[in-house]
Amino acid sequence: MPDEDYFSSGLRHYEDSRELAARGRSDTAAYLAGYVIECSLKKLIEVHTDRTARGYGHDLAGMSGPALSLAALLAPASARYRVDTIPALQAAMAYWNPALRYWTTGDVAAADAAIMLEAAHEVAMNILVPLVLDGAEGAAR
Repeated sequence: MPDEDYFSSGLRHYEDSRELAARGRSDTAAYLAGYVIECSLKKLIEVHTDRTARGYGHDLAGMSGPALSLAALLAPASARYRVDTIPALQAAMAYWNPALRYWTTGDVAAADAAIMLEAAHEVAMNILVPLVLDGAEGAAR
């Protein structure tokens, strides 16, 4: 089994969530947008703590709070990845649940998916892109 690649997965889920939203597939778009956020936070934790992020599961609040504070203490450069300044992130964290994949089709409103997609976009732009610019991650495959 290959190692987990949060960076590559985050980019893939980002592209797929946007494509699905454009096609009116709010349920899966919102679900994948949540994974963009999760993968981005896990990658940031791994880069700046040199520890695996597997133990966080799907806990976005846990990853964006204490885990990033720890990362900032261990590697002050991580403080520039300011996920706490993303307004849509709090709403997305309150809404997203990996169980979305089992909900009945149509249960996710387009407005809720839009919140998730906005948060995913902001997190990707504030974590994944800077990781490439900082040389912490190579160009997308």
